[in-house]
Parts: sequence; C-alpha cells; structure tokens
Amino acid sequence: MTTRRRARRVVPAMLAALALSLGLAQGTGAAAQPKAEGKPVKASQRVHLSAPKLVTPTGHAKPKVRKSQAPLPTISRKKLAELKADATKHGVKNRPNIHGGNSAKMPGGNSAKMLKQPSQGSFEGLSQPCCLRPPDTTGAVGKGQFVEVVNGAGFGVFSKSDGSLLKNVSFASFFGYSAKDIFDPRVLYDKKWNRWVISAEAFPESSTVQKVFYAVSTSSDATKSFLISTFDPPENPGDFYDFPQLGLDQDAVIVTANIFDSSLNYVRTRAFGLAKADLYNGIPTGFLYFDLGTPGTVAPPVVEDNNANSFLVAAAPTDNKLSLYKASGLGRSSENIVHEPDVAVASYTVPPAARQPGTSSLLDSSDSRFSQNSTQIGNQLLNIHTIDDGGLPTPTWYQINTDTDTLTNGGVVVESGTSDDFNASVAGSPVGGSATNAIGRMFFTWSSTQVNSPTHQVRVKSGGRLATDGPNVVGGNTHSTASTFYDPSGDLVERWGDYSAVTINPSSTNTCAVGNRAYVVNERQISTTSWGSRIGRLGFCS
Repeated sequence: MTTRRRARRVVPAMLAALALSLGLAQGTGAAAQPKAEGKPVKASQRVHLSAPKLVTPTGHAKPKVRKSQAPLPTISRKKLAELKADATKHGVKNRPNIHGGNSAKMPGGNSAKMLKQPSQGSFEGLSQPCCLRPPDTTGAVGKGQFVEVVNGAGFGVFSKSDGSLLKNVSFASFFGYSAKDIFDPRVLYDKKWNRWVISAEAFPESSTVQKVFYAVSTSSDATKSFLISTFDPPENPGDFYDFPQLGLDQDAVIVTANIFDSSLNYVRTRAFGLAKADLYNGIPTGFLYFDLGTPGTVAPPVVEDNNANSFLVAAAPTDNKLSLYKASGLGRSSENIVHEPDVAVASYTVPPAARQPGTSSLLDSSDSRFSQNSTQIGNQLLNIHTIDDGGLPTPTWYQINTDTDTLTNGGVVVESGTSDDFNASVAGSPVGGSATNAIGRMFFTWSSTQVNSPTHQVRVKSGGRLATDGPNVVGGNTHSTASTFYDPSGDLVERWGDYSAVTINPSSTNTCAVGNRAYVVNERQISTTSWGSRIGRLGFCS
C-alpha cells in the first residue's frame, strides 16, 4: 500500500520562505514593503429592514420533521464529490509531523501546555426535539447567561452559574413566523453594548419571497424582550440565500451569505453592515448590499478593538490562497468594501469524511470553508477550517497580518496523530498579546473520532494555546464521548454539525480576568439516531 502524506500545513520555516518569496521582511514587528492597492467591491443596491417589532417570545411549537440539507457547496456537487472521494482514497492515515523533533513541530506533543487551560466543567445544551438534523450548533456567552441557537430546538438561554435552562423558545414563536421552516441560526453577544444579536433565515415561500430575520435584545438579559426585523433578499427570482454568518465591529453588525440560483449553482456572495445605532434603538435601517463575487464562503470578523477597518476572509474549497476583503464605514454613510491582495498559504483541499469505530458509516466533515466568524485584534485576523492532511480531516488555523496580507502563524488542532478531527471553531483574546502579535490567547473546539487503538466514538473537544506556544494544539479536553456510532439514516455519510462556536467570557471572577476564559459549544451524540449538544468552559486561569 502506498502511503500518501501531506506536509504540515503552516510552519515557521514555510512562513519565512513565503515572506522571502514575496519580498517581505520577516517577523511581525519588522518594517514591510507597502502592499498593493485593493480593488473596490460594488454594491448592487440599498436594502431596508422592516420596522422593528418589540416582542417577548414564549412557547415552543413542535417543529416539522425535516432532514436539513447540507450547506450548499460553492463548487459543483460533482467536483466536491470527486475531491471527497480522492481524499478518502489515501492509504495509511497519520500525521507524522505532529510531535517533537524540531522547532517547526510541537515539542513533546501534548505536553505541559495542556495543563495551562484545563476544562472547567461543562453542561448539557439543547437536544434534538424530533427528527431534524444536523443541529448547526452555535452559541455565545454573555455576562450571566449562555445563549444557544440550533435547528429545530430553537433558542435556549442557560445560566452560566449552574447550566440550568432558563428559557427555550421555538424559532417560529421567537420570530413570529411559521410559513416555512427557519434554519441556519447564528448568535453573538455584543459586550460593548450588552446586547444579544440573533439571525436566521427561512426556506423560500416562493421564487421571490424568502425571509431573513434579525433579533436584538433590549438588555443583557436574553430571557426578556427583543426587537425583531426582517427583509427579503433582493436577488433574482428563484435565487436562494444560504449559510449567513454574523460579525461585529464598533458601528455595525456584519453579515455575509452565499447566493445560489434556482438550480442551486453558486452565483455570488453578499456582504453588508447593519447600523447598530439604528438596530439597537428600534429605528428602521437600510444598508448597501455588496456583491463579493464568487470567492467561496466569506467569514466576517468580530472586531475586538476600535479598528476603523473590518477584514473578511474566505477559503475556497481547494486553493493555495485565502481571499481577503477590507470593509470600512459599515453602518455609516461612507461604507465601502475593497478586495485586498490574496493571502498565500500552503495548498489545501477538502477533507475526507470522518471514520467511526464499528461501522463503515462516516461522519460528514463538510468542505474547507470558514464556517464561523473570525477574531480581529489590531492588525491580526484569526480563523480555522478543516482540510485534508495525509488522508485525515484536520482543523487548520491561520493568523493573518492585515497590514501585509501575509501569514503571521498557523498550525493544526487535533487529538492525536491518527485521529479524525473536524467541525472546528476558534476565538482569540488580546490578553498576553504584544505590539507585534496582538492575539495572546487562542481557544478552540472541534469534534474527534479514533478508529485506531484505543478507539473512541465522536467526542466534543476543546483546547487552547498561548502566543508563545508551538503552533499545534494536540490532545485537548474532552467534554463528551458517544457510546456508539452515529447512523440515523443508513446513509454512507451521515450529516454532522455544520458549525460549532467559541466565545470569550466577557465577565471576570476573582481568579480569572476577562480574556482568560472561553465557552465552547458543539454537537454531541446521544444515541445512534439522535443528537444533542454540550457547552463547555476552559481557561488559562483557575
């Protein structure tokens, strides 16, 4: 059998070589040559949200039975199937470069670094109410609550202190809409304004009507009232608005979404900013509706400082670069978006599906898109996606210098050299950062299976790294392990979570300052046919 091995994705030596090949000074603190000017992105029109409606949602209607569609690929389904099949054909599956030996690898594997950020407990999240899958698990942490939003189970509010469920409302009740199923939910906590922001969309009512929803809390208490707004995407008849993401800067809620035609071919990606000054005060608002072309799924940032520019990033299904966009003035009259020079990275392709012990049924690892928002601090941008590494699905993170459009650092996040790892998210914190590297802490979550000894079924994982640590996060915490394989439909590849979430705790304790603790949420398996979710804490503190 021929062993196919892919080189480590991002290592310091490669970064240095890349810097030299691009004519850039090495090191984040060194003076760099001016980068090329970006290309302005056109806005097709100005769109208006409906007048906000103040509501305090209650009740939980029984959802309809539906198997959720996969996130629509931004390449043809045939091409995606070919790439997935090619990845699955790889021979011996291992990551030979994960453990020690030189500075490009993590000395000692999962050494004392893992002791710096142990699990600080976890609690059960929302679970499958009937037959809808996958949950598209995501959530966010606030001052005293954790809010989770998932397909089918809707909107849940948990107490941070004991994990108790304080409120659970169906999307139909929450948004006051039941004509079509609501899906692809997102939630963020705006810690600067102490507001919860939730979005979702419904399946189309007709060729010209598809509802997109936004909800903003009127306080930091997610059990109280929200302002609800909606709009119909002004696309061509039959076009489908899909996989929206949420970000935040100082003035705007940043939104991106993929658009598909009536034959479900990818035709464009949209981006826009909703003015916080309007949205948070119940004032009808409008926005420019930007057309980013076809770069693949674009992730907006959560901007952690007062940077006037917000950077959006996309990873095509297979490529050797990332697409970068600079947005300025979103939420204001001067809003514009510029397509920056591409960011060179090691070549990558879509990951194979994840294996499970005791069955030939696989878990879907999706494609290589960024499925959750980035963290932006200073001139550093952080995100993660899952790619093929030596025949294994492997979460790979990138830290981008937005001044030079080059990589600052990057690495992989895995349980071991032979595990199947996927469905990852990351968030960064400025604590421990420096003038040359503004991101001092990183927190991760992902899913993992192991078919080699010792075997285990799918797990909810978390881990972290300091800015001074090696690039790879290996080992990590385990918040949940399934007792059997997942095979609810008998399909060869079973749908798994399309996304997960990591958010930084915005409040402190006597033993843990802000920026040192994060909350994660990810899909977990309850039985062979049903899913749940697990919410976990971890931190570089006690």
